[in-house]
Amino acid sequence: MSVEFYKLMLITHRQTTPIPQYLNFIKQCISSGVTSVQLREKNADESFKLEFALELKHLLSTYQIPLIINDDVHLAMQVHADGVHLGQSDTCPLKARSLLGINKFIGLSIESEDELTQANRSELSYVAASAVFPSHHKNNLKKIWGLEGVTHLSNHSKHPLIGIGGINEDNLIDVLQAGAQGVAVIGALHLAKHPADMALTLRKIIDQRSF
Repeated sequence: MSVEFYKLMLITHRQTTPIPQYLNFIKQCISSGVTSVQLREKNADESFKLEFALELKHLLSTYQIPLIINDDVHLAMQVHADGVHLGQSDTCPLKARSLLGINKFIGLSIESEDELTQANRSELSYVAASAVFPSHHKNNLKKIWGLEGVTHLSNHSKHPLIGIGGINEDNLIDVLQAGAQGVAVIGALHLAKHPADMALTLRKIIDQRSF
C-alpha cells in the first residue's frame, strides 16, 4: 500500500444514494486514480455506518485502496480500517494512536497556526489545510487558508500537507504549486458528469507535479 495514499483522497458524500449504487460510483473513482477513500457519514445511525463501512472496506480491499474513517476511531477499529481523519474537536491524535497502533494512518485538519504547532508535536501521517477555498459541502468553516496559507503551512509543517475544500480541476495545479502534496475532494467527483474521467484528470494533474 503506497505511502502516498493521500495524493487523491475521495471524501464520501452519499446522502440518500443506496449503498450498491454508491459503491459503483466509488468503484469508478478508485479504478481511475483515487488513492484513498475517507468515509464521512455525519448523520447516519451507528448500525448503518457500520454496514456501509464494512461494504466499503470490502470493495477497497480488492483494489488495495486505503479506507480512512472520518472522526470515529472506534468504527475504524471495528472494520479494520487503514486509518482515521480527525478534526480538532474529535479524539486527540495521541489517544487515537494508542488505540489504533503504529501502523495505521492518522490525519488531522489544521485551522490555525496554534493547531499546526501542536500537530508538529504529534505522530501523524498527514495534516490537512482546512479549508483551502470555500466549500458548499462543509458548513461553519473556521478558516480559509487560500494559496498563501497553503504555502505557509507547507513550509512549517513537519508532516505531509494535503488541501481540503473547494478544490477542483481548475485550481488543483495552483494548490499543488502552493505546496500541497495531495488533496481531498468531494464535489469535484460527486458533481462530475463522468466521475471516472474526472478522477483520471485529477490524478494526471497530481502525477505531473513533481514534489
